[in-house]
Amino acid sequence: MNVLSESETHEKILELIRGWRWFHYVPEAAHDWLAERARIKRFEEGKILYLAGTPATHIYGVISGVFRIYTTSPRGHEITLEEVVPGAWFPHIVPAEPPVYSADCSCRQDATVVSLPLAIVAEFSRRWPAYYQGLYHEFTDRAVVILGRIELLSLHNLNVRLAVYLLRMSRLRGRREVSGAIWIEIFDNQTEVGARVGGTRQRVNGVLKAWVKKGLIELHKDGTRIIDTQGLEREAKKSGFDLDGYLRGYHGGWQGRR
Repeated sequence: MNVLSESETHEKILELIRGWRWFHYVPEAAHDWLAERARIKRFEEGKILYLAGTPATHIYGVISGVFRIYTTSPRGHEITLEEVVPGAWFPHIVPAEPPVYSADCSCRQDATVVSLPLAIVAEFSRRWPAYYQGLYHEFTDRAVVILGRIELLSLHNLNVRLAVYLLRMSRLRGRREVSGAIWIEIFDNQTEVGARVGGTRQRVNGVLKAWVKKGLIELHKDGTRIIDTQGLEREAKKSGFDLDGYLRGYHGGWQGRR
């Protein structure tokens, strides 16, 4: 494991702060103030960071690794709400007294994060209230995505929903290969994918196998390879869904760089 020097660590923390919408509207001096009070933490795969309803203590910026924000249905099925990848900050905090976490969170890959206690964040917001402007703009970016997701789940068929899911995962954590294909390491089983796109495991499996025959994707035990991105995009747009706007909301807005 590479060990960063103190100056390299400071610059890495600053890079994360500068790159996220929450901190867009505060001056550079505010970034430095925050970075000086941040700490580096490491979490192992499988570590539960927090559970819904427990008192909130920290926010985190991801240097490496992947985190899963999820909830559990009344039937006991876990449903992923969000995946947090390098460059992103999480979570949102329910403004109760005391503040609490709104969902469960676990580490999906060994991870290194920037950690900030909520007390530091509270002091930061008092010194530089423009911080709230960044929070507001990120919230409005999320609202566009939420409305798009409602439309996707209520008006479009499973093929469209599943194609959109794969294309979003390819941007979120896909790795482009020399051939031009995109490799997505497996995290979700087909039952959970079905829960996320509104279909049963059997129907999801049927659609995926049909796309294998068409040469759009390859299925492997450890992941999925997207062979024909343009073909998958055509599947996602067949019923008129605004794929580009939806993905831009995720990956050009609150999950992207400013």
